[in-house]
Amino acid sequence: MESRIKQKIIYAAQICIGLALVIWILKQVDREQFIEYFKSLSLVSLVIIAALSCIGLYIQFRRWKYLVERYSKHFNLRDLLPSFFAGFTFRLLIPGGHAEFSKIFLLPGKKRGKVLAFGMEKFAQALIKILALLIVLPLTFPDFKVYSIFILFLIIIGYFLFPRIPILKNLQEKDVNYHRVIGMNLVFALGIFIIMGLQYYLLLNQVDSVSLLATYHTSVYLWSAGLVPISVSGLGVREGFAVYFFNFYGVSAAHAVATSLFIFTVNTIFPALVGAYYIYRNRAYFGELKDSIKSTREIIASIRSNKRND
Repeated sequence: MESRIKQKIIYAAQICIGLALVIWILKQVDREQFIEYFKSLSLVSLVIIAALSCIGLYIQFRRWKYLVERYSKHFNLRDLLPSFFAGFTFRLLIPGGHAEFSKIFLLPGKKRGKVLAFGMEKFAQALIKILALLIVLPLTFPDFKVYSIFILFLIIIGYFLFPRIPILKNLQEKDVNYHRVIGMNLVFALGIFIIMGLQYYLLLNQVDSVSLLATYHTSVYLWSAGLVPISVSGLGVREGFAVYFFNFYGVSAAHAVATSLFIFTVNTIFPALVGAYYIYRNRAYFGELKDSIKSTREIIASIRSNKRND
């Protein structure tokens, strides 16, 4: 009970921090520029951004489908799409550790492989974003070069130790080539990043002039904003990064914030609304939630007990 209350308090704090950051940033920018930005967007550019968003969503869906197919034997293809969109909703609405993890409960059947699929999705996302940061960080801040190399060394060690974690073997439904899965996630992540960078480039060049290379350089920081766990989905943090890093290339703060919020809405809020529909339509599946969590806890307890006996 205390844990649930603590999770809700943390989640509420994250929402408040995110909103406070956005409000504070908006107060620092030129409001007229901010409003004019949206008025200046052409219908053609909006259609292109929407099309790119759909492509990005398709790539993310293919990644989720690929992982579930690799790790689980028990799933129906028709359930993958509701589960995928529900992930966006849970990421924004559900407090604490259950968050996006809850999307696996829209996939009927055994949950072990699906838990691994979700875990690998999150692990690979974090790994790839951190690697991207380590590449661009020394380019932006040369003094961080030594730290970047040291962190990269730790990540390489962690990469080879990760598949040895005992709980992964206990949850496994089928044998998986770990390195191949990471490689495919790298391909998917590259596609998602290219799409996002293009969205920023096209929107910013409606009102400012910024090169494609500069846009992608900055986009790495915006893409990785969610790694900073002080707000929900990086809200506020991403906008702060946009103002700071795009300023190096002459982009006004108002245009940077407006672009960041617009892309967040198109790429995250709209899919979350679709996910809300699927969650409501498939709410009966969440009857499995309590039993599945209990089963997972029993597995973890068994692993710990065996470890102590050894």
